[in-house]
Amino acid sequence: MRILLATYWGLPSVGGLEKYVLQLKRGLEARGHVVDIFCRLPDDSGFHMLNKGLVLAKSYIRPMISAKADTYFANHLPGLDHEVKSMEIDKYCYEAAAAHFSPAIYDIIHTQDVISARAFARIRSAHTALVSTIHGCLSTESLARHQADGVAHDAFRRTPLWYYYGLIEHLGVMQNHETIMPTEWLKGIMSRDFQVPDDRMTTVPNGMDIEEFLLKMNQSTVTPDTGGKKVILCSARFDPVKGHFHLLRALVRLKQVRNDWVCWLAGNGQLEGRMKEQAEAYGLQNEVVFLGNREDIPALLNQSDIFVLPSLQDNHPYAIMEAHVAGKAVVVSNAGGIPEMVAHEKTGLIFPAGNDQDLFGNLLAVLSEDDLRRRLGEQSKAFGLQHWSLPAMTERILAIYEKALQKRWR
Repeated sequence: MRILLATYWGLPSVGGLEKYVLQLKRGLEARGHVVDIFCRLPDDSGFHMLNKGLVLAKSYIRPMISAKADTYFANHLPGLDHEVKSMEIDKYCYEAAAAHFSPAIYDIIHTQDVISARAFARIRSAHTALVSTIHGCLSTESLARHQADGVAHDAFRRTPLWYYYGLIEHLGVMQNHETIMPTEWLKGIMSRDFQVPDDRMTTVPNGMDIEEFLLKMNQSTVTPDTGGKKVILCSARFDPVKGHFHLLRALVRLKQVRNDWVCWLAGNGQLEGRMKEQAEAYGLQNEVVFLGNREDIPALLNQSDIFVLPSLQDNHPYAIMEAHVAGKAVVVSNAGGIPEMVAHEKTGLIFPAGNDQDLFGNLLAVLSEDDLRRRLGEQSKAFGLQHWSLPAMTERILAIYEKALQKRWR
């Protein structure tokens, strides 16, 4: 089959979306399929077929689309929320670019978000089947970001942006032939909040190339001198939904009782400057090390003792899968689909999202109790090797492709 993996978001990027797309491409190609990737450029200057070097600059299409959209909005939707208007124009640019790259040549178009799903539903050929994997929820992620900025939960749920995102979620699922959810949590959100019938969604946990990851773990890399201290690693983009400020506050408490640790933060993003300022204000300059965006996470995990992820909102993070396969003691929040990945006191320790005190307590426990840390790491690895298999995920997705192909003429 000819398969197009498509996303509204920019690639290459840091995070689980890129890992999923590249891992799935590898798994499908290993079975003889031809796979391309369509997405935005990372700097949002245009759109490209990632694996072919074909680029369409946004400057060629945005002026025309913006002019027509602005006229329509002024005549029919005066007073439209600025964020909604801007996103609509961006969506139309994406759709026009997608049409430019000849989507009719593909048997399967497998989108990775509700926005690209809606776009391809509007431009697809009748013989092409539409499948989508939904990696997150626009509405709840936006809610988490606004709460981090001090906006009350109920207040945001009454804004036009909340209802707009809800409409996008609904349309982005309902027009697929088949929709994949990595977790039951996300499936429940779509069913309960956005009126998507359960039978339109199938839960397929993410997978990873375990053999490649284990090889990369043993590669050499450059890391700061730890002075023999234990290493706590957090690998996540610096975004409000990842909960880094809660981690910093927990580390302040940890510093008061132990000084035999350092915390490496691997990633980048919009909050980097604020996080560095906060770490300094908390007096954590010697304990918290900002490593920047790293391509060597497997090797960093190999040199770490504990993995932590303090997310306020998350679905099925690759970072946890990698920490499991690396055999690390995992300390994570109960946000989103994470409890489906980690069994408390068996394959990790779970704390309530946003609870600095419980996060501190879990970190203190795995630092203080060598047997606990060792046992969690061993059980994590056994679980990860069994459950995060790329071949298993690929086989399940191919079965979903076959179901979608049977529905495409309906």
